[in-house]
Amino acid sequence: MSPWRVLVEHGLSAHVHMARDAALAEEAQPTVRCFTWSPPAVSLGWKQIAPAWVERVTGQLAGVDSVERPTGGGIAFHGSDVSIAIVVPRRWELPLASIMQTVCESARRLCGAHGLETTCAFNVPADARITYCLTQPSAYALFAGERKLAGFALRRYPNSWLVQGSLLIRPIPAPLSHRIPEELRCQLQARAISLSEATHSMLDERTVAVQWAQQWSSWWHSDFTDFNMLTPTRVMTDSYRGASTPSSTISV
Repeated sequence: MSPWRVLVEHGLSAHVHMARDAALAEEAQPTVRCFTWSPPAVSLGWKQIAPAWVERVTGQLAGVDSVERPTGGGIAFHGSDVSIAIVVPRRWELPLASIMQTVCESARRLCGAHGLETTCAFNVPADARITYCLTQPSAYALFAGERKLAGFALRRYPNSWLVQGSLLIRPIPAPLSHRIPEELRCQLQARAISLSEATHSMLDERTVAVQWAQQWSSWWHSDFTDFNMLTPTRVMTDSYRGASTPSSTISV
């Protein structure tokens, strides 16, 4: 029996998404949550100072949310991506590098299932904190050739590790791409690529979110085969959740 509670969620605001991840991290039960964003959003890393343009292009009138993530990293763009949050209990005493490598490997295998060969970057030197996730090299990132399509970051909680990441499925949504600075837009076009563009196909975020969630447990098992130390946890159903969250639960 897998120890993982696996969730797929859609239709939540940016602030609710980040609050969900933080609450799951505090709960410290083994959880993987795949989700999509509607409306589009700009997320900033923990304690990141927002550039002036962010306030201009976000807000209710613009139809674009902005939010601070509980993990680090640079600014990320959402609305055509699949995001993932993984809560790993610290009581498992797993090596942090192995956790991050397994998370990156899950994204690499997901891309491989769509016929795309990618590489994971684990040790990337950085002189300072990155400003934008998709335009700058960073550790724990996924590349198709020289172009980036996914990145991951983490934060330590008292009883868990929270890993958050995002895989670009389609080009950045028009409400975002049309409003960001032109220089940044050109950098994104040159240095980032979506899974749909790289595979010359039309992929849907919700479908990919379900695929990622469904295959998480088998990917984890392939890298961590000794589950004697892991305590199975209950899979949450919507009725158990006691809320009207637009979500589904996958038993693995």
